[in-house]
Amino acid sequence: MRAEAVDEFVSILAPQGSSLIPQTDDVLRDLALQRVFAQIDESAPRARNASRNLLTAAGVAYRQDVFRGLQNRELRAGVERYLAGLDEYAARAQTSSRALHPLEAQLWHLHSAASYVDAVIALRRGLESSTHTIGRGWCLLTDYLDGYLRSPAFTALASTTRAIGDELDRLRFNLLIDGPKVTVAAMDAESDLGEIVAATFDRFRSAEAVDHRSTFRTPRLDHVQVWILERVAQVHPEVFARLREFAESTASFDDARLTRLGDEVRFYLAYLDYVEPMCRAGLPMCFPTASAGATDVTVRGGWDLALGRRLTGAREALVLNDFDLIRPERIAVISGPNQGGKTTMARLFGQLHYLAAIGCPVPARAAWLPLVDRVLTVFEREERLDSLEGRLAAEIQRLATVFATATPNSAIVINEAFASTSLHDARILTADVLTRITELGAVAVCVTFIDEMSRLNQATVSYVSAVDPRDPVRRTFRIERRAADGRVYAHALAAEHRLNAEQIRQSIAAQAISTMKAIR
Repeated sequence: MRAEAVDEFVSILAPQGSSLIPQTDDVLRDLALQRVFAQIDESAPRARNASRNLLTAAGVAYRQDVFRGLQNRELRAGVERYLAGLDEYAARAQTSSRALHPLEAQLWHLHSAASYVDAVIALRRGLESSTHTIGRGWCLLTDYLDGYLRSPAFTALASTTRAIGDELDRLRFNLLIDGPKVTVAAMDAESDLGEIVAATFDRFRSAEAVDHRSTFRTPRLDHVQVWILERVAQVHPEVFARLREFAESTASFDDARLTRLGDEVRFYLAYLDYVEPMCRAGLPMCFPTASAGATDVTVRGGWDLALGRRLTGAREALVLNDFDLIRPERIAVISGPNQGGKTTMARLFGQLHYLAAIGCPVPARAAWLPLVDRVLTVFEREERLDSLEGRLAAEIQRLATVFATATPNSAIVINEAFASTSLHDARILTADVLTRITELGAVAVCVTFIDEMSRLNQATVSYVSAVDPRDPVRRTFRIERRAADGRVYAHALAAEHRLNAEQIRQSIAAQAISTMKAIR
């Protein structure tokens, strides 16, 4: 049963009066979402802002319901037929505008109107055939479509387009070709020779004949075709007079909201198409519970969206990770060996909050998240040759910008900050940053080689990139919630290269024996 519409359909991306919070491309780049949305932008270039603005709770619920609706095959098929009709309408309208002869322009204008009418009707039928359509956005669109289809403007457009099209289809004329001479004349009561020939040979037909008719490769008419069209208009002046009147009276007939719908709904389809290969490969996606005012973060089976696309294409397995921040925990401090998945986990944390805040399904089996007002990132950058400031100064400047804009409802991702300074200075700076985040109350992830930061205060909790217990040098790419102990990996790495204390003593003793033998 459909919910009652309480306001008017304006956009399929957000409800009427919804506020948007813009995000920067730097954040998308740090979270590896820029590559994701670059591919989506190719399919939905006019809906680019959908991925660059965070939503309120009402907007998130609205957009999630639109995604859910598109999981219905009948509804999606209706939407895709509508988009195909809109594309045909746009192509025909463009051809009409470029036509050099008025009659040719008028005919293409009629064809564009017919494509538009058919597209709108196909959309309504798709909504009608979808018995499980839910959600405010689809309900508002259905109500708007019902009113539009009943409106005098649309009914007149549909009936006139159909009537003139039928009249043109019924037109008959004689085309007499005698060498270079072409004559167009009205048909009298003579019989159609084509039908007579077909009837004569019908008795010999043993199977369906192959249709050898072809469509003109270019929509543009050449000068001969234009000349014939002019003569046909002279033979049937009434029909072409109505065609001219229709073109003049319907210079602009499309509905702005419905044409914008075509641009906007492509964002949903492009996102679903992007994740479809990964879902087919068995990677889980879910609609997160993103609540304004929520304080805890719980993720089950999370994975990096950009990495998932690459590994799925290479048919490689992807490790899923769980994650929790339960009050008073606010900051996950991730440490462990390099190339163990720490940065991937930090990106995942940011991706989950970002995608949840724009109403998209997220890469996880299940997720309960606070609805953030912005996602802020500080990732290591290469030094710019045109800048006089060093890497450390640039990082401090970016952190100052983060704290100038962050609120208790923000999500902050810090990856390997202060790696360019001394250990002593990095300890002081990292502790200061985490203390500020604690006082602010925002949720955050901090990837650092200083594992003692995980024990800074009650708001920090330790996550460690795990290694194989049977071979501590081998990474598992699992991020485990446990106390950090970098010495275990250091000992394993030293043993791998024969550099632990016992091995060094043995090496020195062996070298001494070798030297003594050489002296003797």
